[in-house]
Amino acid sequence: MLTYVAIGAPCGMIMGQTGMEPWMVFALSSTFVTGSGQFMICNLWLAGVPAPSIIASVAAISSRFALYSASIAPHLAGASKRQTLAVAATLTEEAYGISLAKLVEGEDWGPRESFVLNVILIATWGASCTMGAIVGAVVDVPTAIASFVCTSLFICLLFSQRLSRGNVVAAVSGAVSVAVCKFLGLTNIAVPASVVVGIAIALACDAVLDGRGARHAR
Repeated sequence: MLTYVAIGAPCGMIMGQTGMEPWMVFALSSTFVTGSGQFMICNLWLAGVPAPSIIASVAAISSRFALYSASIAPHLAGASKRQTLAVAATLTEEAYGISLAKLVEGEDWGPRESFVLNVILIATWGASCTMGAIVGAVVDVPTAIASFVCTSLFICLLFSQRLSRGNVVAAVSGAVSVAVCKFLGLTNIAVPASVVVGIAIALACDAVLDGRGARHAR
């Protein structure tokens, strides 16, 4: 909850700078489960990026929630469809990590506890973003500083990942593809294109090198 306050407040400041009222900020933050997507929407909107490109970019980075739900589903096999839907519809990244760990460890944890945790975190996020929007209307915080909060979060997540060949290839390929798109003037598709290119090249590289390794082993 405390980390949500630290990240949600700057996000609310940026949302306020797009012209959203505090009640709008709370409504969006309480129904849109990806905080990184909210940062992306606001930054791309302020940069004048067309709506179709914003939708494609947010959809690309939000597709990971399908994997989250798929990985937690086997542990909720005994729950009703209503309970499963409630957990999936309110799932956030932090709640997913906590719930999955407890379910795997076999603790006294089920769909009810997962749903309550999801709701608490979403409420905290919504309140934090709203607080940021209110403060941002009084205190002038540069957009670049507030925006870097989300960037710094992903940098921390990047360095916390296992240093593998696929991760390195994906990161480098994504960065290069963004630079190429911007150089060619394709700013509108730079983000979604970099996601697709980075993942595709990393998977292809792993497939080729793993295939060579298997042939050498034989």
